[in-house]
This record gives sequence, structure tokens and C-alpha cells, in this order.
Amino acid sequence: MKKRTVVNPMDLNYDYRIYNHDGKEGPICLEAADPVMVIFEGEYYLFSSITNGYWVSPDMAQWEFIPCDNSKLPNIYGYAPAIMVLDDAIYFHQGEHDKRLFRNKTPKNPDTWELVTDNCYVGHDPFLYYDEIDDKVWASYGCDAAERSHIQIVELDRHTLEPIGEIYDCVDFDPQTHGWERRLDDHYGETGCWLEGSQILRHNNKWYIIYSGFSLHKSYANGVYVSDSPTGPYVYAQNNPISHKNTGFIGGAAHGCFFEDLHGNWWNVTCACVHVSHVFERRLNLFPAGFDEDGFLYANTTLSDYPITLPEGRRDHSELHVPYMLLSKDCDVTVSAVESAMPENPFYGSDLRDTQVPESRYDHGAYNASSEDIRTAWKADSREPGHWAKLDLGRICSVGGIQINIPTYNLRTTDPLEKYHEYVIESSVDGVNWNVFYDNRGKNEFAPHGYYEVEETRARYVKVTFFHIAGDGFAALSGLRVFGHDDGELPEVVSDFTAVRGPEDMRNATISWKSAKNAEGYIVRYGIAPDKLYNQYQVYGNSVEIRTLTLGINYWFRVDSFNGAGVTMGKISEDSI
Repeated sequence: MKKRTVVNPMDLNYDYRIYNHDGKEGPICLEAADPVMVIFEGEYYLFSSITNGYWVSPDMAQWEFIPCDNSKLPNIYGYAPAIMVLDDAIYFHQGEHDKRLFRNKTPKNPDTWELVTDNCYVGHDPFLYYDEIDDKVWASYGCDAAERSHIQIVELDRHTLEPIGEIYDCVDFDPQTHGWERRLDDHYGETGCWLEGSQILRHNNKWYIIYSGFSLHKSYANGVYVSDSPTGPYVYAQNNPISHKNTGFIGGAAHGCFFEDLHGNWWNVTCACVHVSHVFERRLNLFPAGFDEDGFLYANTTLSDYPITLPEGRRDHSELHVPYMLLSKDCDVTVSAVESAMPENPFYGSDLRDTQVPESRYDHGAYNASSEDIRTAWKADSREPGHWAKLDLGRICSVGGIQINIPTYNLRTTDPLEKYHEYVIESSVDGVNWNVFYDNRGKNEFAPHGYYEVEETRARYVKVTFFHIAGDGFAALSGLRVFGHDDGELPEVVSDFTAVRGPEDMRNATISWKSAKNAEGYIVRYGIAPDKLYNQYQVYGNSVEIRTLTLGINYWFRVDSFNGAGVTMGKISEDSI
């Protein structure tokens, strides 16, 4: 069955990474970051940091990995690749890490990369952009502590692709004014802020410089400055952050790129935060995005780790395109066994730098499989085949998709011959009679975030049985996520709420409301105008503190309610604060 939806994090065959700690070998984990997506000859090409190759897809759902090592493309495994389509080729550059720039006219063949120049010096975290209107090439770059860094822009010669002319300082950090630029999961970090991950693009004759904050937390977000000229001056956009996802199953919405799909719809591919095995343990997220009629750029992260329908034409990405709801949050999970000992690797999670879930390294109870936090997990007590986890939805539902998230835990090898998972997913109405939902035994499939669609089927129970874990690891689940619809009623409208700004810190606001009947959770949407509620927090409770606001800008709010039946839109606040 052809996939019509995708789910975050993206299910890709991420590469292994071993981080050493104090000269000793640390744990094996997966990492991908700093993604760039381009269209070449009618297909999508995706490049990422710490990946020995790149991916190609006809539809952004099914991805083919093209292996490519340093002998074919130097620094392919490095950080922050810069990718550009120019004329009849894809171009690759590593910025500060390497002055060389390469191109490939047949990128499905990784042996055909060729050197263009060895004198293209641009700084850390580069982005390359070809402006078709003026037939010019630009590079933006910058990566350092906020107090000593700028996002800079320089022109590249159209033919030699070497820097020419003046270097322009275009973006500075100001976390004392911009609440979202603060670090840590909930923006509580006033110091140690970071500026990085830029992108330059042109839209409707306006120039946009996108930039990112600190990369190690769920609060990782994008902002943007806008100008009439590629060299500035640039003005801070009032609707910042333009992509932010601090809540939900997996957070992180920065250092990637905005791009148009084959239908002319905008998307934002970004880093996503895990950092349980190591601070740089990351994945990739994909969000619908767009420009509104006033030229404001945004990414729609609302329920964005639920299934998102892929478009078949032009559409409005400010609306929800979520065909299935989550049915499995906090549902009862029974398992074959639970690991209770200390991790075998003594450096497991030893360099986490302010993670807010350190207990996830030691608490491996069954309930973690349905807790809706990728940073916690159920783990079995051995590497033996046959371990299983069974989830009870508590009622019979229409199930349309299941996502199996397998963490890296005490892996013993990076041998590519061992890099595959084998498991069987079953569903049942009564817990006695079972139907096979998906069986990947014998398929040599490495799917750390495997997502499987079916024609909607009735089920109350979902069971996963493991037969092989990549890297000779333990059976484990950081998320057994079931999507579809239940037969209940939609939640009631949140008819009234209070929104209080500050008062000690006007970068913050507290939103409170009464519980709505039948609501499982709430989406607090906010923005700079009633028709620009582009930011959101996903909340399980009756209040939230929002810490992403900018001084001197007023905001409107709305509280939507949701459950397994769908979403009920709330009422927009009468006044801004």
C-alpha cells in the first residue's frame, strides 16, 4: 500500500555514532542533524550531518539510501553540509571544515562527485543559495556562542563559486529581548545561548535569513530576519520563532531548511532532540510550512508527530492535515520482562548537559512505551529473541497506523550485517485472537522509527514481538504509538481562559483554563494577530507557561481541545497581551 502519511521523527536508516568520553569509548547511538532537502530532476534529495551518504525519494515517504564515503565525497560524514542545485548538478560544501566544493550531475551514482574548487572558504554551518532572478549565488554562515557570533552573508562568483566582495553581518542574538532564544527545554537558560544553522532565501522579492538557537534541547527553534536586499539591512520578524516544537513526543524544530515540494507547498526539515545516550543523539523532523499573504514565514508544528497527509497538489499549510489521532498515550502496557540493572556501558548518557530526563537511563518500566516521550523507554532484560510488549487501548478503535520507535540501548556492534530489526506487529479486538499487522522478518529492514499504514482495522490491543535488534541490542521501545480514531465524542470547546503576561518577565505568559469535557489534551496556539496563531504548545493539563515571547510585541491566544476522536477549535482571545 502506498504511503499517504508520514510521521515524525522521520524513519531513516540513520548512521551509528560512538562518542568517546575522557579518552574512553562511549555508547553507540544514532545521530543525524542539520538536514538540507533539495529537488533535483523531479525527486527529493536529503543530506544530513553524520551520515555516510544521502537519501533520495519520489514523494518524501519512501526513501532510498545512497551510500557514499570519504573516498567518494570528502567530509560526507561531517557536520552541517551545504547543498545547492545549480544548472544541471547538485553541489556539496562543508564550509569551515573544508574549503573544497564538489558537484554531481548524476547523484544517484555516488562515484561521480567531482571537485569544483578548493578555494571556497565560508564559515561554520554554511548554506548555499542560488537566486534565479538575479543569477547570483549567496552563502550564509555562522556558528558560535551568541555573544561573539553573527550570521554573515557573502556572494560567491557565479562560475568559480569562490567568495567575492564584502562580508555582511546580518543577524545577532538577543535572548534578553527574544524569549525563545534562551536555551534548555523550556527556555530557562539565560546564559550559554548559541547562534547557528542559517539559511538565506528569496520569496516575493523579499530576502529572508533564517537562524537557529541552541541545538541540544527540545526548545531548538528557528527565527528569521527580513530585508529588501540580500545584503541587508535585515529586520527581526515579529512572528518569531517561525518554527518551534517544545512539546509532544519528540521536540526540536531548527537547523535545517525550508523548501518547496513538487506542488509548490513549503516544508521545513529540521533537527529533532533525543540526547539520552549522548547530548548529540538526534533525529530529523519534517513540518508543513508556508508564507502567508503578508509575507510571514512559518512552520506548522501542531500535532506534527502525528501522521501528516502528504499533498497531491497545492494546499494551505496553516491548517491541520492530520488524518489520524493518537490513541495510545498512557495506555496500559504489559511486557515479557523489564531490565533493572545499570547500563553495561559506564559512559552511557554521561555527557548530557542539562537534559531534564536523566532518570530515563535507569527507569525502564513498561509504561515508558506509551508515555509519549522519546527520551524514556521500556527495555527488556536480555538480548534473547521473543521479548514482547502488548498495549491495551482500553476500547475498540479504528486503527490506521502504528509507529515502532526503537532506542539504541547497550548496543555491542556497529557491524552493518547486524544493522536490521525483525519484529511482528499484531492487533486484536479481544486479546485472544490476533491478526498480523506487519511482519518484517527476513526483510533486512533497519527501521528505528518504523511507521506502518493499513486500511483502517478495528482493534483494542496491539502487540510487538522482537526477534532481532540492530547492533545486537536489547529489545526496547521508546514509543509504541497507535494512530486512528476512537468512537467517542469530540471534546467540548474551551470557552474561557486567562492569559497573563509577565509581570516580572514579559518574555513569558501563563495561560490557564477549565477542563473541557472529553478532552485528553489541549493545544495552546498563539501569535501576533488573530489570523497568525502560528506557534503552539501541546499540553496535558489546565495551564502552561509560554516562554518564547518577544518584548514589545503583543500576542493573541486560543486553546483547542483534542482526544482520540479529533480536535475542537477554541475561541480566540478578545484582546492581545
